Amino acid sequence: MYVPSEFEQNNLAEIEQFLIGNSFGTIVSTNDTQQPAASHLPFLVERNGEDFILEGHIAKANKQSDLLKKGKNVLLIFQGPHAYISSAVYDHPNVPTWNYQSVHIYGNVEPMNNEELRNHLIKMVHQHENKRENPLNYDALPAKMIIDYSKEILGFRVVSYKVEAAYKLSQNRNKNDHQQIIDELGKDKKNRSIIEAMNRSKK
Repeated sequence: MYVPSEFEQNNLAEIEQFLIGNSFGTIVSTNDTQQPAASHLPFLVERNGEDFILEGHIAKANKQSDLLKKGKNVLLIFQGPHAYISSAVYDHPNVPTWNYQSVHIYGNVEPMNNEELRNHLIKMVHQHENKRENPLNYDALPAKMIIDYSKEILGFRVVSYKVEAAYKLSQNRNKNDHQQIIDELGKDKKNRSIIEAMNRSKK
């Protein structure tokens, strides 16, 4: 990923929180003839020192699962908020651009065994259910149904060996331009997340 120095994010704790908050990612892999395959999946995120460990699962009917079984290197892409930035907001001539947050994780993929897959699914459900007013009780689901569904998916983990993070949030603009951009974005409620990210980037 192309990351200009002014937009590079190296704070691992910040990257971890970004991944947790934007955990629906894209996994990209290639076959022996370098043909790419990609799937869009939810992930569980953990950090061990400088390494990230991401767990996911994929339908065995998805042909990409055959590549993941082989333990090949993969690329995980996580996208955060983004927005078009019009240069009409400046008091000087300039070109439009785009603000965004994106993290790339390069890692080695490892298939899970049955027990690891079971634990992964429990963690995945609990993570997304624990804030609900009436959460699903995973343990109350019929055991046979869980076993049957589990036979149709491949669990895997990715251990990172390289992390790239780009936070392009108008850090290269002066104070007046930065505020003008925020004021313009604030006219549309859908831009709330990118505005919050821009404000954090200036602190």
